[in-house]
Amino acid sequence: MNRYKNTCSIISIGLSIEKRKIFKIKWGIGKIKVLIWSQMHGNETTGTKSMFDVLGFFIKKTNCDWVQFLKKNLTILFIPMLNPDGSEIFQRRNAINIDLNRDAIRLQSPEIQILFKEIEKNKPNILFNLHDQRSIYNVGNQYFNPSILSFLSPSISREKDIFSISRKKSMGIINFIVKELYKVLPDIGSIGRFSDELYPTATGDRLQKLGYPCILIESGNHPQDFHKEIIRKYTVLSILSGIYFISYNKGENLEKDYKFYFSIPKNEIILLDKIYRKVEIQKNKDKFLVDIGLMNFDKFDFMKKNISVYKKIVDIGDLSNFFAYEESIETGKKFYGEKGESFPKIGNIENFRII
Repeated sequence: MNRYKNTCSIISIGLSIEKRKIFKIKWGIGKIKVLIWSQMHGNETTGTKSMFDVLGFFIKKTNCDWVQFLKKNLTILFIPMLNPDGSEIFQRRNAINIDLNRDAIRLQSPEIQILFKEIEKNKPNILFNLHDQRSIYNVGNQYFNPSILSFLSPSISREKDIFSISRKKSMGIINFIVKELYKVLPDIGSIGRFSDELYPTATGDRLQKLGYPCILIESGNHPQDFHKEIIRKYTVLSILSGIYFISYNKGENLEKDYKFYFSIPKNEIILLDKIYRKVEIQKNKDKFLVDIGLMNFDKFDFMKKNISVYKKIVDIGDLSNFFAYEESIETGKKFYGEKGESFPKIGNIENFRII
């Protein structure tokens, strides 16, 4: 934040449970207000990095006509880290293990109180809620097509055909963002539409119901992009596309093409990080041919403040309906566990051999 203290307004807007400061960064002088927040889940960092990339772009290109156009029309409020306690230990929930994204009605967490206070105080026209998405999401079910980004215009009702003006606006903005991103997507991966199942206590659902157009961006995954550097770029482009659309239209008629939102294909939960296919396993004298599916899990080192990744078995059997970032056909090869076991167990770490 020190890089931007001379070009942006940066203030503390409150404290977390463990008394860490929560900051707000203000950029622009326009009448249309946009509020963007990230890391309400402490272990979802891509949105935070993307915010600073956006700010870095604004500062680097400060004399560019396009940036000046945005600055004149918009006032953007960034809250880069809503859950600093969770972030400190790379944990999803806050210091008392409340999921901030399920505390939008009771408002028990000071962090979520701060967010709602800022929204009530500033009355933003548009909200962007930034998250990270797990690697299990595919776009469609026909081939390996990981979700690079997913978008959601949160529901306001369990009735699927009820749309408020706030939801129509967020759907219209998402439609524009997706059309722009389709022009620059990589060869592998695409854009998905996240489930719009209603969660009444969720932040986006609640704010959308209160009349604030809310756009949820899920930063997804790409092969070998473990630190999400590729994904981060597309998250930045999403934010820039969205705020351009809002600015260009002066915040009006954003809902015009909202119905095209439903042409974005749904996320499908059919991805694993690794699959060994057609492995021979044995129990007593009986032999079986199975697929072994693994997922990546993060391990946070509290002393060194770094993260390592390990793989763990999450499924065994016929996984022919699943795709994977990494897979190998092991027909005729046998499973040997770390201690000589002849068959795998759910939860085993990848310390086995297949030979």
